[in-house]
Amino acid sequence: MDPLYVGIDVGSRNNVAYLMRPDGSKYGSFSLQNNRGGAKLLTEKIVSAMGAMGLRDVVIGMESTSVYGDSLVYALREDGRLGQFRRKLHVLNPKQVRKFKEAYPDLPKNDFVDAFVIADHLRFGRIGKEVYMDDYRYKALQTLTRARFYAVQNLTREKQRFANYLFLKCSGIAQASDIPIR
Repeated sequence: MDPLYVGIDVGSRNNVAYLMRPDGSKYGSFSLQNNRGGAKLLTEKIVSAMGAMGLRDVVIGMESTSVYGDSLVYALREDGRLGQFRRKLHVLNPKQVRKFKEAYPDLPKNDFVDAFVIADHLRFGRIGKEVYMDDYRYKALQTLTRARFYAVQNLTREKQRFANYLFLKCSGIAQASDIPIR
């Protein structure tokens, strides 16, 4: 099994991808937008590289970056063109990538280097399991219901805090003899 290794440094606006041959040499690197068009372009470049090298396996990895990489993971998982290959998709812990990068002390800090480090980390293996993601059609609903839950929780906490401050401030006034209490 000689796979193509794809390291992706995910950003809020742009993603940087590094395509690495099975022997560790560079096939290509490029930047693309973090949107649906960028995901399509990434898929096209991966399929093109797989065809050019005659490979059947691809290992794709990216750092976990909050919600910025979710749509890219879904796009790569669901794209039919990548479905013809044996693929593995990993979302790596940033701490894991940072610790691996310590093996390269002379590398600068930029997105292209980070994408290379992710691809090289995939090549060395020792990565637990593939990413498991629920059905992406429910992701938006899940995000909205969680946001509502936290908003209600915060609102309740703030109401309680306000009631405590109000009691502390007004309790001395209520005890004064010249203010009628009803």
